[in-house]
Amino acid sequence: MIDEKLIFYQGKHVFLKVLSPQDIVESGWVGWFNDESMSTHNQHHYFPNSYEQQASILKSCISSNKIQLGIVNRKNPDNICGVVSLSEIDWIHRHAEIAGIQAANQTKSNSAIFLEAWSIMLQHGFDQFGLNKIHGGTFHPHVTAALMHTFNFEVEGVRRRHVFKKGIYHDVTLVGVFKDTVKYPKF
Repeated sequence: MIDEKLIFYQGKHVFLKVLSPQDIVESGWVGWFNDESMSTHNQHHYFPNSYEQQASILKSCISSNKIQLGIVNRKNPDNICGVVSLSEIDWIHRHAEIAGIQAANQTKSNSAIFLEAWSIMLQHGFDQFGLNKIHGGTFHPHVTAALMHTFNFEVEGVRRRHVFKKGIYHDVTLVGVFKDTVKYPKF
């Protein structure tokens, strides 16, 4: 069971919590990046991940230009089932990059977990940090479509043959949404 004192946000489907060293071991977080099937559509699984490396990532999760929170499925609150982050926060130009990863075996049939976690993080960026724009990039066409449909992200461009994965160079679609154009789904 998660420590309730570490819950940062509560949604209908998810809790977003401060990450802790226990999350590395108990949730299998360290293994997500070693799982080839989980890394098919992201930029992980190039080099092995270890407990020490994940602990180093954990130390960088909350800083002046990054916030990363663990995603907890309210129906199965024993461990995190993903992480969502705002990084490269630019306090002058008021924008940041959003990203996330989920343990597919725990969330595959429930897209509301992914969407609500992103919705909460978008609201945090716009309403708590005062950001004007939140952006990201992906080479997974379904993620691009989901972000555009759900939150009103717009395609900002394409980085041609930008990511090498499984012997193929993939285009990365760059997307962004503004504080005054974002829409939030009802959960």
